[in-house]
Amino acid sequence: MLIFCPSCGNALIVEEGQRGYRFACNMCPYVHNINRKVTSRKYPKLKEVDDVLGGSAARENVDSTKLCVTTCRLQPQILYI
Repeated sequence: MLIFCPSCGNALIVEEGQRGYRFACNMCPYVHNINRKVTSRKYPKLKEVDDVLGGSAARENVDSTKLCVTTCRLQPQILYI
């Protein structure tokens, strides 16, 4: 959670004052005493699995080469680079 200074716009820091904790600015003399608990939660929207992994069309235009595995005599495999 970032709180910004209303005077100069810089990010405020939390410091210990005479009567407890307070928000203070490093660039100007602005100080605001904290009277109650300050919390903030932000839950980002999760992406769909297809968006993260690229979906079904993710490997259409990638560099690839065919490998021939002779030891186990399987069909040729494709190696994506």
